[in-house]
Amino acid sequence: MKIAELRKMHALVEAKYEVRRQAFGVLLKKENELRAEIKRLDKQAEEARKRSDPDMQTIGADVIWKSWVGNAKVSLNNKLSLVLAEKEQHVRQVKQAYGKVLATEALIKELSLQGRKSSHEAMLTSAIETTLYKLR
Repeated sequence: MKIAELRKMHALVEAKYEVRRQAFGVLLKKENELRAEIKRLDKQAEEARKRSDPDMQTIGADVIWKSWVGNAKVSLNNKLSLVLAEKEQHVRQVKQAYGKVLATEALIKELSLQGRKSSHEAMLTSAIETTLYKLR
């Protein structure tokens, strides 16, 4: 394989890696937003518990509130579990894409080194032949 072809391949795998990395970033953002929303709900529920109003208890509003908070948390936790499952899949994809980037970089380095070695050998051979020709 020629080094120019390998560089094109490297650009392609690097672009794919970047796409995967950005998609992973979106998932991380979703995860953080969901975790923040759960935390906010917990904080609101705790504050409501501390400020428990006897009138609200009398009409049952506190029970409705607690039920709503519970349902909201269940919904958010379900969404979070889906995001975490998707995140796990993306982690593997990002690792695999990054591995391909590293592999193509190693191949380019190796091919460049072989090219330089061949070039040095050709120059050495040429210098020896020139020296031998002058000695005749």
